[in-house]
This record gives sequence, C-alpha cells and structure tokens, in this order.
Amino acid sequence: MANDNTYNPEVDFPEVFKICKLFKPTEDDLEKIMNLLDREIKMGLSRDQHDRSTVPCHLSYVQELPSGRERGQFLALEIMPTNCRIMLVKFSSEKDIYTSSKCVIMPHTVAAGKGTELFNFLATSIANFVKEKKVEKDNLPMGIAFAFSLVKHALDVGILVSWTKEFGAQGAIGKDVVQLLRDALAKFPEISVEVMGIINVGAGSLLALCWAQPDTRMGLIMGSIANSCYVERTEKCELYEGEEGKKIMVINSDWAHFGDNGVLDFIRNEFDRQLDSESITPGQRLYEKISGALCMGELVRIIILRLMKSGAIFADDRRDYIGIQWKLDMISLIEIVSDPPGVYTKAQEVMDKFRIRHCKEKDLAALKYICDSITNRAAMLVASGVACLINRMRLPKISIAVDGGIYRLHPTFATVLKKYTNLLTDPRFGFEFVITQDSCGVGAAIMAGMAHADKYKTDAKMFTMDY
Repeated sequence: MANDNTYNPEVDFPEVFKICKLFKPTEDDLEKIMNLLDREIKMGLSRDQHDRSTVPCHLSYVQELPSGRERGQFLALEIMPTNCRIMLVKFSSEKDIYTSSKCVIMPHTVAAGKGTELFNFLATSIANFVKEKKVEKDNLPMGIAFAFSLVKHALDVGILVSWTKEFGAQGAIGKDVVQLLRDALAKFPEISVEVMGIINVGAGSLLALCWAQPDTRMGLIMGSIANSCYVERTEKCELYEGEEGKKIMVINSDWAHFGDNGVLDFIRNEFDRQLDSESITPGQRLYEKISGALCMGELVRIIILRLMKSGAIFADDRRDYIGIQWKLDMISLIEIVSDPPGVYTKAQEVMDKFRIRHCKEKDLAALKYICDSITNRAAMLVASGVACLINRMRLPKISIAVDGGIYRLHPTFATVLKKYTNLLTDPRFGFEFVITQDSCGVGAAIMAGMAHADKYKTDAKMFTMDY
C-alpha cells in the first residue's frame, strides 16, 4: 500500500505543483486581507463612506441576545435558495428545544413567477401548517430567516435587493419582504399569525447557538452562500437611527462582495479570474469566489481541464464530462480528499462519474493534491475574515456558530481554519468554533419571541424569562 511519502509533488507532477503554488498565500498576504477587510467594515458602518464599501455591514436591528432562560412557543419561516421550511419551535426548560417542521418545495413556476404568487404560496403553506398543528388561533409570533440580500430599515422591514438564480419572482425586488408576507397572510382570516421580523441566515445561526451558549458572538456561513455576522457596538453603527440605549447590534457583514473594488486582485490568480469571468456575476462576490465552498469544486475542475489539455494529468482520457461547468461539486471534492494517505479509492470513484476510468495512481495523487491546495487556501482566506471580526469585538472569549458542509465534512478544513485564525487573532481574544445543531429558523423563532416580548412589555405569556 502507498504511504504519505509515495509522491513528491514538485518532482512527480511538477506542472501540478507549479499551478498549486498559486494557491498558497503567505502569512503577510493573510494579514493584509484581514486589514483590508477591517477597513471595508469601518467604511460599511460609517455614514459618509457606506456606499463606497464592498462590505456593506447591514444593520439587522437585532439588538438583544438570548440568555438561554427564555421559554415559549413560536413559528419560523426559512426562505432558502433551494427550499423553504415552516417551523413550530418550543423552548422549554433545561435548554431543550422542540421543533416540528415541514419542508416546502417551491414549484419553479412559482419561484420564477410574480412576487405576489410566491408570497401567496408561502402564506397558503403557513396556513395549512398552523392548522395541522392546531395553533391557527394562537396568534403565535413568527420570525423569517432569509437567505437573500436585504436592506433593513427596522427589525420587521427588509427591502429585497436581489434573488439568486433559483428565484426570479418578479415585482418583489425593492419591496418589503415582511409586508409582502403579511399581505398574503391577511387573505386567510381564519388563522392568526404575527410576523415580528426578518433576519439573515447568519444572524439566525448566531441566535440559535447563543440560546445554548450565551457567549456566541459570530455566525459563519460556508454553504451555498458565504457570509458572516457578528455583534458590533451600536455606537460604531453610524447609520443607526433607532431607539437609544441599545448597546449592541448584530451586523450582517455581507462579506461575499469583499474585493469587488479590486483590493483582492493581488491574491487572485488566472484560475480565479477565469472562474469569475465565466460566472453569471462577473466582477461580483469575489471574496466568496476565492473562499466559498460553492466555488472550490469549480476551481478544481478548471485546473484539471487545463492540465488534461497540456497532457500533465489524465492525458489520454475523455474531457467532455469534466468540461461541463460546475460539474465537479463540493461533495465530490470532499470525497476525493477523504481517502486515507496513499489510498485513492474514492478519488477514482469520483473520476468514474466523469467517465475517466482506470486512472494512474500518480494522476489520482495529483488530483488529491490539487483539491487539498484549493480547500486549504479557502480555509486560510476565511480565517483572515474571522480573525478580523474577533479582533474588532475585543472579547476575552467567544463562540462562533458555524454552518456549512465544507466545515463539517471535509477532513482538514476545520483544522486549517482554526490554525490560521489563531495565527491572525490577537492572543488576548479567545474563540471556539461550534457547529450549529439547530437551523437558522430556530434563531428566527428566538428573534420573534424577543421582539414580541419587547413589543408587549406587559404581556409575559408568550416569551417568559425563567429565572
């Protein structure tokens, strides 16, 4: 059986080694990225320079964090790129969370139709759900966890900026998502649901973990989208014009766009630029494209195809399937690197899907080396962002809510991320990455409960503080 030292990339596949060197940022590079991000965040939080920042730092208007002592029953609606989910969430004693949910598959005709049709469909689904659960008359607070870009004007006012490619509901962009849902729910007078507010996926993950771990101060999303949120001091949020006395604000960084102004060009290489130019959003979401889980497989595919054309790897094999854009996904990438050292069984299984069979072991070793190089760089670049936020908050210890398959399933991604976050973070500030067990919908339910308690200060029935 082969072992760790079977191949020396520089000697055994020099063309592969040469390309992978392009994906090895130095510590100085990572520190530079961290400092550039901090500058963009400061601009995003400021009144005068907000519009110039590629990290807009949207105010979530979530200004309280759960303690874990809250109790009650609430509804949540998750609106994600691939599906929607309605949840009934009950917070009981001893940090127990009971959830009952229903996944709603949205027909393409609805997702791509009129905005009114989309929200009517969601309202119908909610009405059916609360009737099934026999809570249709309880006027339960509902929170929305939303995976698309919003501009918030209040906790319950979120103006839709854009959909992703799966959605195209006409007439919804530029309108308040909360009001669109309220209007649709008003067509069902037989049910009573109070929509309290809307938050993004990162804030939902942060709040969900915070209920169980009260020192949670950051949410990190590494799935179909790349984003983060963190807890900022309200005094730093120059665009905030709300109630005085609120000391904190959960910020949706929207950091996927970091670098859209060219500041990250020094770290991007020819393969990054090719991926970007061939994407449906050229010149946009550049930080996501060099660090996000969604783009890792595509980068690997582009590199393999280049090397196949030069004869450096899988030289005589067919290229029609590997030539299909986005064909190599994150799951395939994880499978390739999940084999033990010197073993390439899963790597060959992945290549079989591309009709590239009976591969030479050296080619599979080169493939694994490419995948490791791409994922390691991504983890290092994410570490720059995480360290930036930790250093901004200046807290002795925080928990970071992590949501994303690449973190959970990849054998080394979490280790590399932690290593470089440690390297870049001021040693006075401690941190812990925690995989979120509860979905962002649980966080939306918590938000709804806290907003209800704040709105009806004399009514403790719905969201009690169990001291």
